[in-house]
Amino acid sequence: MRYFVPVFFVVVATVVSILGFRGSTSKNTPIEIFPDMDRQAKYKPQVANDFYADNRADRLPVQGTALRGNGLELDNVFSREPNFGSTAFRTGKTDEGEWVSIIPDETGIDMSLMRLGREGYDIHCAVCHGKYGNGRGVTAQFGLAPRNLSDPSQSGTYLETAAPWTDGQIYHAISYGSASQIMLGLKDKLSPRERWAIVLYLRALQDYVGTATASTTKDKDS
Repeated sequence: MRYFVPVFFVVVATVVSILGFRGSTSKNTPIEIFPDMDRQAKYKPQVANDFYADNRADRLPVQGTALRGNGLELDNVFSREPNFGSTAFRTGKTDEGEWVSIIPDETGIDMSLMRLGREGYDIHCAVCHGKYGNGRGVTAQFGLAPRNLSDPSQSGTYLETAAPWTDGQIYHAISYGSASQIMLGLKDKLSPRERWAIVLYLRALQDYVGTATASTTKDKDS
C-alpha cells in the first residue's frame, strides 16, 4: 500500500505528459514518444540530388527496361505468362488501327460491369459531365463547359447522327483525355476493364436520356 501513492502519481504524470497537451500549440520542439516515421531520409519529387551528374532526384527507367504491367495489373507483373488482352481490349482499336464499334466480348458484359461503370463514372466523370452526362456537373458552375455526353438534342454530343462516336473512341477519350475539353486521361487510374465499364454505363445513360428527351419532345408536339 505504501507504494500505491507514488506509483499513482507517476502514472498520472505520464498520462498527462503524453495525452494532456495533444492539440495545443507551442514554438518549442515537440517531444515525440512515437514519431511514426514523420521525418524520413527521402527525396521529394522534382528536387535536386547531388549524387547524380545531372543533379536530379527523379530518375528515368534503366535503359532497356521493358514495361510489364503496373499497379493496376499486378498479376501480370509477377506472372511468367502475362496476359494483357487483345489489341481492341487494350486500345479501343482493331489490329488494323480502326476504332472498335462495340465493347469487346472479353470485357465480360454483365450487371456487375454496369455497376462498376456507374461507380467509376460517379467518381471520375460526374464532377464535370454531371450525374446524367449532360455536362452540368460542379465544374460547369465555374465557367467551364464540359461536353454533353448524353442528350441527343444537343450539338456536340456523342450521339450526333452526323458523326456518332464508337465505343472505341469513347474508351480512348477516357484513357487519354481531351485537350480541347481540358480533360485528363484516366489510363493510370483505371484498368482497361474499368474504362470499358464506364463506356457501358455511359451508353446506358445515353439511352435513358435519349428516350426521356424523345418522350418530352413528343409530348410538346402533341
